[in-house]
Amino acid sequence: MSLLLLDAAAGIGLLATITFSARRAPQKRSRHLRALGWVLVAGPLPLAVALHAAGRLPPTADQVIFLLAVAAFAIGAALVLSVDDEEDQRDDADDDSPPWWPEFEREFRRYAARPRPRPRSRTLA
Repeated sequence: MSLLLLDAAAGIGLLATITFSARRAPQKRSRHLRALGWVLVAGPLPLAVALHAAGRLPPTADQVIFLLAVAAFAIGAALVLSVDDEEDQRDDADDDSPPWWPEFEREFRRYAARPRPRPRSRTLA
């Protein structure tokens, strides 16, 4: 029963790590760290589950491997979720947008936000 509580605590800790990482301000990280994060998300936990399903490990080793895999998943999720996606999109995007576009958008928003006089209603007298 205590192993079940330990696994549940690890799962709650994993969810808390994912939630915290998703809410945290994005940071600039190298593509290598993001790739490492994806490897840590996709590799250890499915492998631990597969080893558990195969039943080839003693219970103590199975538990330790599972907890290490959950920790690796949490670290990988933190690496993947805390990366600034806009930075990645700018690197991958084609250079089709003209360099004057951001300035145009700023001026357009300023123009759209300015107060305009209301037209007078015309009445027939």
